[in-house]
Amino acid sequence: MKKRLFPGCIGTLSLFLSSLVYADGLINPKEITIWVSEHKGYAGMKKVAEKFEHDTGFKVNVEHYDHLPAKFQERASCGGGPDILLWAHDRYGEWVKLGLLEEIQPSPEEMDKFYQFSWDAMKINGKYYGYPFAVEAISLICNKDIVPTPPKTFEEFMSMDKELKAKGMHAFEWDYSNPYYTYPLISANGGFSYQRNDDGSYDTNVIGVNSKGTAKGLEFIVKMVKEGHITTETDYKSMEADFIDGKAGCIINGPWGWKNYKNLRYSVNPFPTLDGNQGKPFVGVLGLVINNSSPNKEAAKKFLTEYVLTDYGYEEVNNASQLGSVALKSFENKLESDPRILTTMNNAKAGTIMPNVPEMNIFWSTVTEAIKSSAAGRKSVDKALETAEKRIRKVK
Repeated sequence: MKKRLFPGCIGTLSLFLSSLVYADGLINPKEITIWVSEHKGYAGMKKVAEKFEHDTGFKVNVEHYDHLPAKFQERASCGGGPDILLWAHDRYGEWVKLGLLEEIQPSPEEMDKFYQFSWDAMKINGKYYGYPFAVEAISLICNKDIVPTPPKTFEEFMSMDKELKAKGMHAFEWDYSNPYYTYPLISANGGFSYQRNDDGSYDTNVIGVNSKGTAKGLEFIVKMVKEGHITTETDYKSMEADFIDGKAGCIINGPWGWKNYKNLRYSVNPFPTLDGNQGKPFVGVLGLVINNSSPNKEAAKKFLTEYVLTDYGYEEVNNASQLGSVALKSFENKLESDPRILTTMNNAKAGTIMPNVPEMNIFWSTVTEAIKSSAAGRKSVDKALETAEKRIRKVK
């Protein structure tokens, strides 16, 4: 695929190409550079890189920066950036459009090592553009001392909350205005963002925002607010604080929150049903992608397939920063002795792969506004969702 350069790249490339690309560690054919988040196993990845260098003589630089996806897009669009990037799959569609990612062709043996749904997240228009690494899915998390038995239905939280409010607690809190955390309520009865095709592409003209399923989820939220079971001020920060302080029985969160609950007796659970149908979370997959401009593509693939994406590589990265559920079957099997990880993986398998299209940006903002406006009583559910769909169609 031909790379599309940002307008500001042309002058930069013609005048400063040499200094730019070496500063990014890209054009040097004797070194690989990988960018990872500081909180996604940076220290462990450095150990894997050291072993690769010891075995092959090929140096690997492991680096982390703030605003990684924006920095990658900016540098890679100008022919710079890292050889490899570890990041969530939801940005890949945009980067493939810009010609920034190298297509990979995994062998049947490589395909079989990882869960199929994790490969699906790497697939764009029938082609694969990354290796799946870790799986991110939210769950229902409950304080066992407040809610010993997690409810089977979302509706149960209302009666449960009436009892707990007398003790200064709430049965259920979550970042309700964030569509990512509210998606299990939206999806339970058929709500969705955009239609996914069999080849991994998305038909963004088929929009599920203004659907009966989405409306049912939003109507439940409005009812929770009206009856005083949550407040319109509830957000991620207040939810987490109340859960840690023993003021909330259950919350919606992912493995990234577990470290904050170390002083609690808590359970990680499947999502309850709404109106008799199972809630499904959005699923994110952290993948390892190769920069289309890299001159070190074969060495990068060797580093990934023979070192990082092995039980050894996962062990090092996971020891440095707990990954939660992972895409490699053999290592996931080892981790699933922890019931939290087993439940997270089961929720991911039952969930919906987050679309990897740029149109998700407008989905997040418009659905957030629809939730807030209906919960606050400024608009009816139907009007809020109708407005959201119109805005999405206008902007996209």
